[in-house]
Amino acid sequence: MSASITDSYREEVLDLAIGPVPEWGEASVLNMMATLQSDSEPFPCVFAVAASRRGGLRFGFVDDLHDERTWSRLPEILASYLAVYQTLSQDTSLIVFFGTGPDREPDASPAHTHTGTGTVAKEEQEEEQDAVLRYERRFWSLLQYLHDNDGDPWPSDIPTDTDDPGWEFSFRGTPIFVVCNTPAHRRLRSRSNPVYTLTFQPRWVFEGLGAQTPRGATARRIIRERLRRMDSVDSIPMLGSYGDPDNREWKQYFLRDDASVADGCPFHTGTGRPTGRRPVAQDRFKVVVNDELQFSVWPEGRRNALGWFDAGVAGSRQECLDRIEQTWTDLRPRSLRRTMAGSAGRPDGPSRGTAGHGWDRQRAGSADAATAAAAREPVGVPT
Repeated sequence: MSASITDSYREEVLDLAIGPVPEWGEASVLNMMATLQSDSEPFPCVFAVAASRRGGLRFGFVDDLHDERTWSRLPEILASYLAVYQTLSQDTSLIVFFGTGPDREPDASPAHTHTGTGTVAKEEQEEEQDAVLRYERRFWSLLQYLHDNDGDPWPSDIPTDTDDPGWEFSFRGTPIFVVCNTPAHRRLRSRSNPVYTLTFQPRWVFEGLGAQTPRGATARRIIRERLRRMDSVDSIPMLGSYGDPDNREWKQYFLRDDASVADGCPFHTGTGRPTGRRPVAQDRFKVVVNDELQFSVWPEGRRNALGWFDAGVAGSRQECLDRIEQTWTDLRPRSLRRTMAGSAGRPDGPSRGTAGHGWDRQRAGSADAATAAAAREPVGVPT
């Protein structure tokens, strides 16, 4: 891949990113887009596919799945997305990728080739099952972390009891369907991804598309067919429609590799919520950055304003300023740099909110686009 193409792809990733993009982030996005737009193996969620073609996807990145100190970026990313998602597309999702840190190996065991039965194969299978369970515990910890750092009250029209068919995870007053994909999933390939991933789909996206509507029925039929082709275990019995008396939304969020779920939901509403502002350290500061790649120095304990994200640097005020001086070598906002580059005849990526030309083939007449235009539901709703 030439330097110019690499630069073009990076610009497209930056267009669709909320918050800083780490070195490993570009490859994660490109892999996800290739999965969603595959012709040889169509992805089950036609709505995510349509969002990838119409510029409705947004991406976020958290440095270390295992280090809770890096999780502070997650509520910032989700809050920033929720502030704009209704302006992007009726087909929209936020996909957040989690790194494993600079010195840590992933939890998932490597892919094994099962050439027979016996003790070795059984141990390998148990190892993979253990990896999925570790990822499952991490998933519920992440949702609880988001809830505990929400800052807004739980929506009055959403039950707090996870055993209620009307319950849905909510953040900043917005009900959201959540799906987790992990590197440890093998048989349930629709829930597999090389990088640990959470996908957030606001409930607003699916309004008016109940299970009994013709458009909803069409979408469910296509999703079911694709799930059967992609997965070697049947997850459909575990999936239901929001609001149905027998449905429990939380069971669809994280499916184990055998398409089973936990015995009970680990998430609890209202526990551990912050009671006030975090104390502001007087002698500790942090570097923050916005989507225009502009930097600033704020007190370390200060809550970030919407659209500003921790840059992963903290220390004395002078140490933060020194780091900014080393990093921020071009003081022009990113949008101005791109405008000037475009006027000079250099390659320029798409504006925010448009489909990326590097990975999108603009197949506007595809079955996925047509289906998603008629009905929108998350992967977890087919019945």
